[in-house]
Order: sequence, then structure tokens, then C-alpha cells
Amino acid sequence: MPEPTTDFQSLPEEYQHVIRLAQNTHNVTVTPLQLLIGGWSGAVVYLVSVSNNETKRVEHCILKLDRKGKAAKSDEVTRHNAVMDKSTPEFARAHIAELVFDRVEQEGVIAIFYRIAGQSLLKYLPLSKYERQSQIKTLFTQTNTVLLDEWNGNAAFEQAVHPQKVLHHWLGFRLDAGGNTERFLQDTRGVNPDVAGLLINGHIFPNPLLHARKPESWGKARLIDVATGFIHGDLNTNNILVKFADNKESLEGYYLIDFALFKENMPLLYDHRYLEMSYLLHAMSQISFAKCVDFLTLIAVADIPDPHKVPIEMAGVSAVIGSARGAFSEWVEENHPSLQDDLWGQYWLAGVAAGLTYCHKTGMSDEQRLAGLIYAAANLKRYAGTFKLPQATEVELLYDENQSNADSPGTLQAKKPRHNLPTQPTLFIGRQAEVTAVKDLLMRDPQDVRLVTLTGPGGTGKTRLALQTASELTDRFTDGVYFVAWLPSVSLKPSSPPLPEQSA
Repeated sequence: MPEPTTDFQSLPEEYQHVIRLAQNTHNVTVTPLQLLIGGWSGAVVYLVSVSNNETKRVEHCILKLDRKGKAAKSDEVTRHNAVMDKSTPEFARAHIAELVFDRVEQEGVIAIFYRIAGQSLLKYLPLSKYERQSQIKTLFTQTNTVLLDEWNGNAAFEQAVHPQKVLHHWLGFRLDAGGNTERFLQDTRGVNPDVAGLLINGHIFPNPLLHARKPESWGKARLIDVATGFIHGDLNTNNILVKFADNKESLEGYYLIDFALFKENMPLLYDHRYLEMSYLLHAMSQISFAKCVDFLTLIAVADIPDPHKVPIEMAGVSAVIGSARGAFSEWVEENHPSLQDDLWGQYWLAGVAAGLTYCHKTGMSDEQRLAGLIYAAANLKRYAGTFKLPQATEVELLYDENQSNADSPGTLQAKKPRHNLPTQPTLFIGRQAEVTAVKDLLMRDPQDVRLVTLTGPGGTGKTRLALQTASELTDRFTDGVYFVAWLPSVSLKPSSPPLPEQSA
């Protein structure tokens, strides 16, 4: 999807249509004030001005535009009201944004308007908008507190549950025969969905889809006690609105939005891992896929990844995830010290479910879906190691970054990047308007725009901006996108030979 700007006219027509429908349905005029987030996930979040056409009363709201899958039959208003009714009044006031109107939906595209009562909305941004590592660590740590200490402070327990049953609670229809994940394994990766093990960079991992479907694949796995309660169900980086104080470190507000997949009496910890998976996919755009896989495999061998083994490109991401897991560990020790094994086991199972959920999403790229599958397999291997489950003896190749051919049945060549862009040590989050403007120029007809030059004083981030823009266009040019180190520019090479006057 093209990156949106603050102008609704840049949005896909289906988004523009649902905005017009909202205006007609509620007799209001909606004007965009600021783009809060928009991009890879398809969701777009705006700060908007809403004017009542009769009373002329004006209110500032948060508008979320998103697409819902065909299988999602949830009514956002009904679910939102259920959350308000079942949560404590204190939690609802502190952490649940209010719905302004009923949700507007047209052919799977939705528009939801929120308010945060009595507060300025200017500094409220989605989690995905923050780039300072200390802030993101604070947000992940706070998420643990909000979900467990506040929302599920009186969590119940279900005793002696088989691990496959826990996964089935979370995944449901995503495990159906012939479903998206099965087809991804078979058609895209050339792997038998019923094989016991997957080979990833020379290491054996249990097949998460098989284990989520069939209890017998676990052998004599012992049963575990499972914490249950409320889950958001779609806690990605765009569904948390937060505000920091002027010192940029103290958190002043934390609100959850979009409860269309809210459920009660469910195994907990799914939200923790779904958010982590969402954050990892957001980070993937900044690093090579191979480095991402290297990091994902470390999840299989330690509660918190060893910082000395983490690829340098993933150091910041690892620190954030480590802080989240540290917060969870403290919660277990303070509240349920005798259940450490089972609760950590539930934590790993939640990672399996989150990874398979992202693999199930057909709107994701093949690399993102593969990352979800590897994430699921890594978490399942961690569970297997904790509870001493036997290693699979029948395996098929899922991914090998060094694979040079695909002659053997069931093996596929790892996707080779069509660029030489240098890896950046930190995430690029923000400056989206500038990235959008540059991308818009680069994607115009070559007869109109042959060269784009970024100008400005030294140290203002011209090269970093150019590299980010180039990284987001690697799939748009047949011959790839290349960085010429001896010039402070990025060369985008289309399939046709460049004109003589074009810069390298």
C-alpha cells in the first residue's frame, strides 16, 4: 500500500470510500490533522478534526482505518462494550479509549473513531511511532503491567491442560486443513505440513503446525496449569496509544484500541507474544532477513537472548525484548513462584500461536510469513527443551540462507536480496512524511523525474533518509536498489538502462 500522507486523497480508494461513508452516516465532516502511523501492516491512524454538520461542534479524535480478514466476523462496538463492561471501572478509565461512533465498515474495510476523554491528543502516538530504545523498553514493560497486574489481576487457572489444547484455544480456525498456513508450507516452501521437524540453517526445529493440530505429535508431554482471563487478540504496535512526558522518559498515558478480537476465559500471554511478533516484523524492514533468522533461532535456547550472541543489527531489538521478558519473569516470581515452569511454558506456547497467526496472514509478504513460522518453531523448540520432549527424526528443509539450488524435492533457495544497502544499527521510525515524499518522486515516470537530490546541512540525516527510502523500494525495481559508497546518494536502478545524464 502506498504510504499515506496527511491528505486523505493519498489513501487507497477503499479507505477514502469508508471515510465518506462515515461522514454520511453520522452527518459529520472529517478533516485530517496529522498522520500518526501508516505503512507496512496496512493500518492507518490519524489525528482528525470531526465537525458535526448540524451543531457545528468540533471534536478531535483518533481515526483508525484498517482491513479485516474475511474470517473476522467480530463487531468492534459489541466487543468494545463487552471490554468496558467486564473490566474494572479503574482499568477502563485508565487504559481503554472511548468509541465516538459505531464502527463504519464497507467490504471488510473499517473506520473507527476514538477519544481519550479530557486529554489533549497531540502527543498520543501508536507504539510503532516511537524509536528511542529506552521508550520502547518502557512501553513493553508497561504492557506486562497493564495486561497482567491491572487487566487480569484476578486471573484464574485451568489445571492440567495438554499443550496442544492451549494452542488450539488461541488458533482455532487457523489450524483447519487446507488453510493459509498449510498452503504456505506446501505451495510456497515446498514442505509437507505433517512432517515432524523443520530444518532451519542446519538446525532441527519441531513443526509448529503439526504440534498445534495433533496431540499425538507431543508424545508423552506432561500437562500444565494455565493462567486464563482477558486477551485483546490483536495487540500489535498500532493498537496501543501512548503519551510520554516532556522529559521523553516518563509515561503519562497508555490506552488500548481496536478490541474486535477481544475474548474472555482464554489462556493469557498471547497478547505479549503477538505484540513481540508485530515489533519484530516492524524491525525486519531495517535488517537483512538472514540476520533476523539468526536472532529468531536464539529464542529457541534461552529465556532472554544472550547479548554476546545477538547479531549487532538486532542488539536494540534484543534489548527491548529482553526488558519485556524480564518484566514477565518478575511477575511470575512475585505472584506464582511455584508455577515458574508452567507459566514459562505457557509463554513459549503463546509465541508458537503468535508466529502461526502471522504466518496465516495472506496480506503479509512471504518473508514476513516465513519469519512468523520460524518464530513459532523457535518458541516450540524452547518449550520442547524445557519439558524434555524428544527431537524430531523426520525433517524437511524450511530455510537455509546458504542454499545454492533447489534440486532436491522440498527445498527452496533462500531469497537473495537485490540490493547492497548497508545494515543500519538502529530502527528508523518517524520522518515518514519525508520518506513518502521521496518515494513519490522516485516512483514517477522517468521522463518526468530522472534524479532526486537530498540537500541540507551536514548531520541532518540525508543519507539515513535516503537509505530508509531505498530499503522500502527494494521490491519495486526489477534490477534492484544499490548504494554507491563514494557518493552520498542512493542509486535506484530500474530494469531499463539508465539515461546518460542520470547519476549513479
